Amino acid sequence: MAVEKGDFVKIHYTGRVKDTDEVIDTTRKEVAEEHDLNVESGPVVVVVGAGMVWEPVEEALVGAEPGDELEVEVPPEKAFGERDPSLVRTYRESEFRGSVKPGDTVVSPDGRRGRVLSVDGGRVRVDFNHPLAGKALVYEVEVVDVLEDTVERAEGLLETMVPSVDAELELDGNTLRVRVEGDDAANPAWARAKQRFAKLMIEYDDAVEEVVFEERFTE
Repeated sequence: MAVEKGDFVKIHYTGRVKDTDEVIDTTRKEVAEEHDLNVESGPVVVVVGAGMVWEPVEEALVGAEPGDELEVEVPPEKAFGERDPSLVRTYRESEFRGSVKPGDTVVSPDGRRGRVLSVDGGRVRVDFNHPLAGKALVYEVEVVDVLEDTVERAEGLLETMVPSVDAELELDGNTLRVRVEGDDAANPAWARAKQRFAKLMIEYDDAVEEVVFEERFTE
């Protein structure tokens, strides 16, 4: 079955910086271990067209089939943007608590987080661009499956969005019920993700008209 826009697709991927071949993200455990990346491993479920992956990756997925392996280049303007010279600022070293050195991540006196480029003569140059700004990326993507069952879609999507939460899902007519208990219900990541999850399920799965969350707290 060829992938169409709006499909729930299970994929593996590895992302690299084009010029240096540095691995920046992956769903494959062996690649994460090899490159010392602290990321969740295992395939993820994305909704094609919902902006869950870079736009060029979404475009490449359309028309692909399970088993296909894709290589997709993501230019800077479609990834973390071009570098902006105006986002490099200079501060007095005395404005920072403690000593700072090139490569440090610091919070500037005006409350922004950036990376120290240089320390010289009591002056500190800080770069507020994203570390990958101006860099082209290359993604190797494997299409694992196209999901059709509503509960399977919901389980995969929830596992992708909040892998630390164990939820029980049930489709009751056109109502998707999601039950979460105890510490999972109090998980801040769960609180942040559930509205987005509900919106995706209602918008992209015709069988779902509403999502009901049931959260139970016990002693």
